[in-house]
Amino acid sequence: MKKIIAIIMGLFFIQGCEAQSRMPKEMPEKVRISLNESGGMMRAYKKIEIEEGSLEIEELKSGQQSPQKRTIKITREELAALYQVFAENKFDTIKNDERGGVVHDAGSERITISFPPAKFFGVTSGRNTPLSGQNLQRYQSVRKAIDDLIARAQDKAADNAAGESEMEKFIQGKWRLEGENGGHAWFLEWTFDQGSFRQTGYPPIIQEGKYKILSAADDKITLELYDQQGTFGRDTRRLEIVIDKNNDQLTISGREGFSKLTNEKK
Repeated sequence: MKKIIAIIMGLFFIQGCEAQSRMPKEMPEKVRISLNESGGMMRAYKKIEIEEGSLEIEELKSGQQSPQKRTIKITREELAALYQVFAENKFDTIKNDERGGVVHDAGSERITISFPPAKFFGVTSGRNTPLSGQNLQRYQSVRKAIDDLIARAQDKAADNAAGESEMEKFIQGKWRLEGENGGHAWFLEWTFDQGSFRQTGYPPIIQEGKYKILSAADDKITLELYDQQGTFGRDTRRLEIVIDKNNDQLTISGREGFSKLTNEKK
C-alpha cells in the first residue's frame, strides 16, 4: 500500500514540475506576436509586431533623432511555422528565476503572443528578469525563430525592391499601340514618369494622375492609379502591366504590343 501511495505521489510531483501548456497545437486565427527590446537608460529601442500578412519593425538607435519604421509582407504559412516554435517550446509555461537583486540601467527584451479568445502570454528576459536551464533554452529557441523570420523577410523584401526598381525603370517613357478598325485608325498611348502617368488615345481619351507600385513579380507589375482626372473619372483603379523584355514591349490591361516611342517629335 505504501508503495502504491509513493508511486501516486511521484506522478503528482512529476506533473507539478512539468506545467501543461495551454497553447493549441494548430495555429488559431488572428495570432499576434511581438518582440520589444529596451536599451535601459539609453534612448534606443526596437519593436517588432508580427501578424498574418505583415511584419512591422520600428527601431530607434542611439544617436538617432527619430525611429526608422518598415513593414514587410509575410505569408500565413510563415506565421504558422513561427507559431509552431512557440507551441513546441510551451512558451506559456516559461518561468523566470527568482531575482537576486536590482540591476540599475539594465536593458531587457519581452516576447508576447496573443490570440482569441482572450489568450495572452508574455516572457521578459534581462538582468532583472533572469532565465536559466530549460526555461532559457526554450526562450532562446523562440527568439531565434523570430530572428530567422525577420532575416528571411528582409532578404525577400530587398530582392523584391530590387525587382520593383528594375521593372519600374523599364516602363518609364511613352508607350504606343495603334491599329485600324473598320477602316478607321485608332491608337492608345501610356506615359509613365517617376510616379506620374498620362493616358491618351483616339477616339479621344485623356486621363492623368499618379501611380504607386502594388506588386512586382516575374514579368508583371501592378500599379495603383490615384489622384486622377480625365475621361475615366477620379476613382482609384489598378493597372496590370506585363513586360516583354525580349521584344521591348508591354501588355497593358490585357492589350498586347505596346512599343516604346524613342524618337518623339519636339
